[in-house]
Amino acid sequence: MKKLGLFLLTLALFTACENEPLDSDLTEQGGSDDDGGDDGSESADLTLSVYELDTQLNVSIFGNPIEAITNTTFNISNNKIISGTNDFSANGSPFETENQTITRNGSGQITNDVSVNTDGVTTNETLVTYTNGMISQISYDFYIDEDDEDYIYNIAYNGNTIIRTEEGSSISTVFTLDGFERIIKKESFDGIFSIQTETVTYTSVGNINSSTTIGEVESNTTYLFDDKTNPLKVVFEDSDLLNFLSDDYSDEIGGQIAQFLSTNNWNSATFNGEAFNFDLEYNTAGRIMSRDIAYDLGSELTFDIDERFNYVN
Repeated sequence: MKKLGLFLLTLALFTACENEPLDSDLTEQGGSDDDGGDDGSESADLTLSVYELDTQLNVSIFGNPIEAITNTTFNISNNKIISGTNDFSANGSPFETENQTITRNGSGQITNDVSVNTDGVTTNETLVTYTNGMISQISYDFYIDEDDEDYIYNIAYNGNTIIRTEEGSSISTVFTLDGFERIIKKESFDGIFSIQTETVTYTSVGNINSSTTIGEVESNTTYLFDDKTNPLKVVFEDSDLLNFLSDDYSDEIGGQIAQFLSTNNWNSATFNGEAFNFDLEYNTAGRIMSRDIAYDLGSELTFDIDERFNYVN
């Protein structure tokens, strides 16, 4: 599987959804006070140790049904992802398993992200180069298939913008940051022609408020959140810029920000006028223990995300 963990943020691309700004983003949706287990997670001072993310996609392409199931586990230490496991099945095939290992430099920055299958074969690898502490190149190699999956991105900086170019391609992408170093715009070009633009806004408490995309893909999404702390933010903000810089030019970033990088827990979404509410469960300390996200966009597309959160001392 391509890009096993650094990644998955791409799964949220499918979803980029939700409702209204400001005070409404403190509205708690769904959930219960069930403790979700006996792992001591009722305490308020524990940290996330394992994050499980399962997805199921059912789509019909030219009348041909396709089902893809991915079960991913992230192992976390000191609020950093250290390894992971990914199981993938398509159309009922046996699950293929990959183990992911992340290597960091002395500054804690990710330099290598490699996945190895159960036969001991390296399936894919991402190498990250830094210059003066800033990402300057991202090289991805998919070892078990054709080279059209591979890429080398070169990164340049100009004020509040980051320019990404791909070797051997006419496509470039410009990321614009605000004063809080959050991405507020992603615009991709084919030569000098703009082909896709996504604009993002945020609420005063640090949650994404809306995402609007025009060009090859057009969408309008708003987001709502509960008033509890999102335990994923402190974990994934460690590599948020790397994830954005290593995605495809057409990937939307709004859903990634909502799920992984917002201050509170994402609990509902409005996508092109259609509202979706998620099912969240909490323990008695107010920690999120699980979240189920279901998108039913008709007979040709359904998408389910099931998340589980495990904590330790």
